[in-house]
Amino acid sequence: MVFQDYALWPHLTVRKNIAFPLANTGRSKEVRRGRVEGLLERVGIGHLAESFPNELSGGEQQRVALARALAADVGLILFDEPLSNLDADRREQLRIEIATLTRDAGATAIYITHDQSEAFALADKVGVLQHGSLVQFDTPETIYRRPTNDFVARFTGVAGDFAVTSVRSCRNGYLDVTLPIAPDTSIIAVDLAASDEASRRLFVRASGVSLRSGDEGAGLRGVVRDVAFNGRGYEHVVTLGEGAELTKVFSSSRFDREAAVRVSLEPSACFVMNCTKEEKK
Repeated sequence: MVFQDYALWPHLTVRKNIAFPLANTGRSKEVRRGRVEGLLERVGIGHLAESFPNELSGGEQQRVALARALAADVGLILFDEPLSNLDADRREQLRIEIATLTRDAGATAIYITHDQSEAFALADKVGVLQHGSLVQFDTPETIYRRPTNDFVARFTGVAGDFAVTSVRSCRNGYLDVTLPIAPDTSIIAVDLAASDEASRRLFVRASGVSLRSGDEGAGLRGVVRDVAFNGRGYEHVVTLGEGAELTKVFSSSRFDREAAVRVSLEPSACFVMNCTKEEKK
């Protein structure tokens, strides 16, 4: 198991922490030593072998914890939010190493995280828990494109969700919907709703939103409320009227605050679902 807070033995060196699971395996001293030395090099901490945990950074301690979990060469490794205490750069670097090392080891990994991007990047299958119950278990792509309920949709990231005025069948599993904020605009969305029309809402993924300048033309009319540079480009918050807004709308171009824009929605990134009573509250 790899713990969130590392759980290394403070009185043991890095080498001895990693060797601990091998102590009672019946392997020869030479085999155990070779296993430990190999893991030290694989996780990039060979130069720290004689250091103690209190002399290491958070990322280095988590590498030790990962090597210790791999040392026994068992079939199942449990990860309890192992990257939550690390900064963004180290999280990304160690995430890649965890994925590579566990697959190379041929072990099954159960990985607990509240970070959906981390789950999608690491997992072959993702399970979403709601109040202790498993509400969806599927591939990352299916969970993102066809969430089971509104909790899963929100947890895996939406730019916005809106009340629906009218809904009519379209084609091939799509619906044609209108919103109170734009009664004259038709929006095409994936049909994931049950028969209860009163609780239907439109959910929009940020990946399906695009912006263009101006107040004319097709699409929803909006005003940029905020804009932030994120390195790759710009993320915008766009107000659509009556308190409705879209967040994390990415564009390689910057749209200034208070600028009038038109918003286009990709049908495959929009879906109509029923809102549960708990979420409506």
